[in-house]
Amino acid sequence: MDLGAGIRKALAKITGAAVVDEKAVKDLVKELQRVLISNDVNVRLVFDLTKKIEERALKEKLVPGLSLREHVVRVVYEELQSILGGKFEPSLGKQRILLLGLYGSGKTTSISKLAKFYQGKGLKVCMIAGDVHRPAAFDQLKQLSEQVKCGFFGFPGEKNAEKIAIASLIQEAHYDVLIFDSAGRSAFDEQLVDELKRVSNAFKPSEKFLVVSADLGQVAGKQAKQFDDAVGITGVIITKMDGSGKGGGALSSVAVSGGRVAFIGTGEKPADLQVFDPTHFVAQLVGFPDLAALLEKAKEVSQEEALQKAMEEGKLDFETFLAQMKAMRKMGPLKSVMQMFGVYDVPEEMIVKSEGKMKAFENAVLSMTPAERKNPDLMKSKERQERVAQGAGIKADEVRELVQNFERSQKMMKQLKGNRGLMKKLGKMLPGGFGR
Repeated sequence: MDLGAGIRKALAKITGAAVVDEKAVKDLVKELQRVLISNDVNVRLVFDLTKKIEERALKEKLVPGLSLREHVVRVVYEELQSILGGKFEPSLGKQRILLLGLYGSGKTTSISKLAKFYQGKGLKVCMIAGDVHRPAAFDQLKQLSEQVKCGFFGFPGEKNAEKIAIASLIQEAHYDVLIFDSAGRSAFDEQLVDELKRVSNAFKPSEKFLVVSADLGQVAGKQAKQFDDAVGITGVIITKMDGSGKGGGALSSVAVSGGRVAFIGTGEKPADLQVFDPTHFVAQLVGFPDLAALLEKAKEVSQEEALQKAMEEGKLDFETFLAQMKAMRKMGPLKSVMQMFGVYDVPEEMIVKSEGKMKAFENAVLSMTPAERKNPDLMKSKERQERVAQGAGIKADEVRELVQNFERSQKMMKQLKGNRGLMKKLGKMLPGGFGR
């Protein structure tokens, strides 16, 4: 069972119990042990953690205003958070970043994600091709730099990574962030250590990020310690956190090893990288709504002034409807957005169906004439609906469903029009919050 789903199922026995007593707490602890161990979290860590949870839940004085049930959930939340370390605060000034990692960790792909992240903070980024051993590394990194539209530096065919590191420093005249892609190996060895030490001494990075895959589980902690002992690391990037059942094991083992989790990769796209915040991560595990993350992400994609103005004034046509859908898609996968609201464990087929429907609606609006988008009443015509369906490559019933959803949203907007404060908040916070 997925770590988050397992923890939420265990907590449901407490939150749904008629009576919360010592037996209920002990049953919760046993279930948590089973879930954590099955998700590859270190056994000793699990028993230390659950012992603290049991002791605090039963012996700690209740905070005024909290029921015992709420107290137990809070204790689980706080203890899980405590084993993952503190929040990483990325530097947003001029810097050099050295990326480390073995083959298969997702190191090179993570460079494009880091570049995208720092570009989003207003910094100019240059990728440096320093993996002189893997045949396709240079071309792959060059393609990734073109994909995210950032700078690129390297010497095709050069076999001395130290020379590349020294030569790359001239790029600081043009860029704020230099990201050096170092060589990997299939296993940690002395040759790798020697090369990385020479590169590090030449490049003098302000950050040294080790990239590990979540599916390593507890081995991630061992790798973090090996690289830290060899060249010193300032943070760990854990990739494949979107699909690995060993993500909890990787996170906890890195933290226990003394490493600091800096970022987590949650997908394949360049934008699928998050600064690791244990507060948000554990909130998702236990089912607390991650509203802070939602608001931050909504703010990033809700800059369209016309859309905000329309929301505030209670006006809606298919132009603003399309803008809402596009903004919603920018916020990321529907599953992630729903989790930010605290909605977990939604059947995958429902998510896929909803995302497909949103795409069909978007195609339908794009197939309308400018007049139809500006004057929604025109789309009540059956003939127009059939023409739009044909142009969008969808069924006429889907266009009718779009029109019905739009009309419901229009009614809601009119009802809320009198509450300008609420409309302003909706316009900024929920660019995709239209008809269900």
